[in-house]
Amino acid sequence: MDIIKPQKLKKGDTVGIVSPSSYVPKELRDQFDIGIKKLESYGLKVKIGKHALDQYFYSAGTREDRIEDFNAIWADPEVKMVLMSIGGETANHILDGIDYERIKENPKIFCGISDGTTLLNAIFAKTGLITYHGPDLIFTFGRKMAKLYEDNFIKTLFEGDVGQISPDSEWEHQEDNNLQPRGWRCIRSGKASGTLVGGHSSCFSNIMLAGYAPELEGALLFLEGTHPVANLDKQLTTLKLNGVFDKIGGLIIGWFEWSKMENRSENREVADVVLEITKEYSFPILEIEELGHNVENYIFPIGCKATIDADKKYFSIDETTVL
Repeated sequence: MDIIKPQKLKKGDTVGIVSPSSYVPKELRDQFDIGIKKLESYGLKVKIGKHALDQYFYSAGTREDRIEDFNAIWADPEVKMVLMSIGGETANHILDGIDYERIKENPKIFCGISDGTTLLNAIFAKTGLITYHGPDLIFTFGRKMAKLYEDNFIKTLFEGDVGQISPDSEWEHQEDNNLQPRGWRCIRSGKASGTLVGGHSSCFSNIMLAGYAPELEGALLFLEGTHPVANLDKQLTTLKLNGVFDKIGGLIIGWFEWSKMENRSENREVADVVLEITKEYSFPILEIEELGHNVENYIFPIGCKATIDADKKYFSIDETTVL
């Protein structure tokens, strides 16, 4: 499959906002509006999808409404970047309703996180279009952004030249000031280069089951999550049973929010679980903190070549991310 890269952003371009999963709750509407103003501060215009602020129980409108919005935004010639407002649980509703041929014919920058994993990887798998894990409207642009991550946004989507990514010396959790940074850690020694794929551990497991996962041979898989460590154990075991760890060349694990077990005697470190489940493999594993929920995220361009050296705590994006 041929790889497709979208055109880089420039001032005056239009960003289309869609909600293909969860609805935007009232208590986050201020962050929704702040996010729009932040995008406008970069010289971008914003267009909100017809159903982006709808609610249908726990989703942003019915399945049909969300499919309509998603396909319409890709058909809009003004829109150069498609940005998810928020994650959620039901992005998989629209997988079989997406017009993948239209996406191939109208490549755009597509960004999301959390349940965005579902669509980011599926679109890359079906079309070859590079997609971008990390930014959404509410929890990225709707919150305070440190200069390091603003620079990463500019380098990735406006300039296309990222290169080496380094630990954030001023890392902090966005909701708990008592959490202290651990820095990057070598979980298993080694060096690997490959195509970036991944995202939220549960969502990635789901697209494996649904048949929308990207090619994994030699890939660099990156994972973050939002479940207790026992649930993560189940998800990683599912990936193992599906042959994922037989194929990948390396693994990046990020911040796993809410991973602690309620019963302290049951608690384990995420890294220990990862090592146990992958004990018969030799691929390198690097743990970083700028990937996950309630932390600021570097942008991971799904489909781009990257390199990790776990011993040196090195991570780089090895090709241009946009044209």
